[in-house]
Amino acid sequence: MRGNQPVTDLLDAPDGQRISQLLFGEAFSVEKTEGAYSFGRMDCGYQGWLPSAALAAPRVPSHHVAAMGTFVYASPDMKSEVRQRLPFMARVTVLGQEGLFSQLPEGYVFSTHLCATPAADFVAVAERFLGVPYLWGGRSSLGIDCSGLVQMALLAAGRKAPRDSGPQARSLGSAVPEGAPLKRGDFVFWRGHVGIMQTVDRLLHATAFSMSVMTEPLATTVARVEAQGYGGITAIRRL
Repeated sequence: MRGNQPVTDLLDAPDGQRISQLLFGEAFSVEKTEGAYSFGRMDCGYQGWLPSAALAAPRVPSHHVAAMGTFVYASPDMKSEVRQRLPFMARVTVLGQEGLFSQLPEGYVFSTHLCATPAADFVAVAERFLGVPYLWGGRSSLGIDCSGLVQMALLAAGRKAPRDSGPQARSLGSAVPEGAPLKRGDFVFWRGHVGIMQTVDRLLHATAFSMSVMTEPLATTVARVEAQGYGGITAIRRL
């Protein structure tokens, strides 16, 4: 089954705390239902609970939302009723074209806001999130956390990744030898945190420090994290 809400929180228990999010059109395999909540797993393997009302029948998506957000209109006219707002990487099924709009089962979306192919540069995707608010468990253009930023940037580029920074540190690409020069696109890990090297010396990450996605010198991040008592870098990985 798939999510039919723009963004649905994945919870640690029925009516519990947010641990991740499911975007419109993403697959969710239901394993059991208790009251108004269903337990299951996302396509990346992450498990949790969500309101059963957020689920819909399976549908094969043909495109994803490539804009940071887009509207679903009642007709192929930007002045028509807005039925829904969809976030970046929401999955949709295009039925046809009418002028500048693509017809979905839910309504009409401006066609250039949709894409059927992976992005060429996952770092460029992550850069588009600059300024997006930090949200624990978030993985959308409305709010995102550090590992969510990594996962969504890679997903847009056609690469699957684990949801949390711990598994990401063990499975993404290969380890960069200690002391080796860093490159754009390297992943830098701390205990409970991850960022993406935007250049050879600047880190792009979603951080509670600024409560946003920001970029800063890697050395600045290292010093601040150590001063906060979280220790040093635990791993560096490269695709």
